[in-house]
Amino acid sequence: MGEVNDVLMEYLRDNVRFADLFNGILFGGESVIRAEELYEGSEVFVEKFVEKRDHGEQDISCRLLSQDGTENNCEKSADGTDRRKRDDMAVPSDKSSASARRTTLRVRDLKKWMHSGCGLRILAAENQNLVDYTMPWRGMNYDDLQYEEQIRRIKKQNRLERKLETRAEWICGLRKCDRLAPVFTICLYHGEEPWDGPRTLKDMMDFGRDGERWKAVFSDYGIRIVCLNEMTDFSCFHSPLKDLFGMIPYRKDKKALKEYVERNAAYRHLDEETAKAVSVLIGMKGFEAKKERFQEGEGYDMCTAWRELMEDATADGIEQGKWLCYLNALKNNISPEVARLITGISEEDAKKAEEFGSRKECLGKDLI
Repeated sequence: MGEVNDVLMEYLRDNVRFADLFNGILFGGESVIRAEELYEGSEVFVEKFVEKRDHGEQDISCRLLSQDGTENNCEKSADGTDRRKRDDMAVPSDKSSASARRTTLRVRDLKKWMHSGCGLRILAAENQNLVDYTMPWRGMNYDDLQYEEQIRRIKKQNRLERKLETRAEWICGLRKCDRLAPVFTICLYHGEEPWDGPRTLKDMMDFGRDGERWKAVFSDYGIRIVCLNEMTDFSCFHSPLKDLFGMIPYRKDKKALKEYVERNAAYRHLDEETAKAVSVLIGMKGFEAKKERFQEGEGYDMCTAWRELMEDATADGIEQGKWLCYLNALKNNISPEVARLITGISEEDAKKAEEFGSRKECLGKDLI
């Protein structure tokens, strides 16, 4: 997933920030979802596909592993694999097996259960730092697994408690009055490149000849793809998400980013978790190691951090430039003493330069 994805996922796991994300995206900032109504619901779907053996095919099975490690077995129909699988393991089989399909592990990035009164809602967020051209299908697939798990549970409960009465209820396992908890999925895209992928299932289709007519009768499935690099107004967020997301449009322009940070007072006193997320998101190398320098009370001054870390990076670049000049002088058979005199570096820095050159050679990289 990458460091940015990992940090963002952990940052959004907080109920206050998670609620703010969904309130901002779904309800324009209105406080519809409250943090105290949210409960952790992240899970792993494990699907075991059909094993073909000499005596026939084994049943397909599926497991849903919750975040706390509990397991639920369920029936699962398999009709493909998931490009976003986190793992792919061979299904164990004996020597008599003619062939075996594979087990696929699917992981929701973030999912919360929302209990509001008697109602239950399921809120899920997927983090993306690269464009995924399968995203509408992926979102539909995740939602389908969630609905399937709900149906399985209801069917099991109905049969255990002998609640089924009519023939139709016995056949499908659900009663006429049974209802599912709705699933709301957000794809949060925080990559630098514009999103040029499909946003609905229809966008993935090739309708061919007479396409417009077929599009009109196609059962579409959309997923809410939120491209942070397309947003210009972040006032719909009321937590530090506003400050974190607000920097994203400026990542490619360091001058504009510096100006944006300096004219917004909020960046002079960010909490530690937000400061860390900001540093990773905009590539402030060295922040974690030097963060004590920028601490102001219980907060962190990211204006000072940005300025000083950029200055440090510039100084490091100049220093390494001198090292390269020194190493090239040695390469041209100039003595170390003369090379130090030409480049103006000390004997101690010359040793650092030689160590730097050795590391570059070990990595198979040219010095220049």
